[in-house]
Amino acid sequence: MADVKPKNQVMKLFLHDKPFLILRAIYYNDGHAYSASISKKVDCSYAYIVKLITLMNKLGLTSFEETKHKKTIRITIKGKKLFKALAEASSV
Repeated sequence: MADVKPKNQVMKLFLHDKPFLILRAIYYNDGHAYSASISKKVDCSYAYIVKLITLMNKLGLTSFEETKHKKTIRITIKGKKLFKALAEASSV
């Protein structure tokens, strides 16, 4: 995937419903959430959620905030803009 441009990665990523559902779960949870809670809300394995969130982090859509025991996932401004655009497009 190293030879794929970031713009193409975003398009490839969001042709599936789970990434959108992940962003929605974070967005509507005051902009932050934990991987385990996202996994339950999206009905997906924890490992798959972590894989997608790691990719979203590389694309600048999410960021991580670590405390002693937990890693909080936050949606970035770029992630919020993308979520709003996708949400608006899906309501057409």
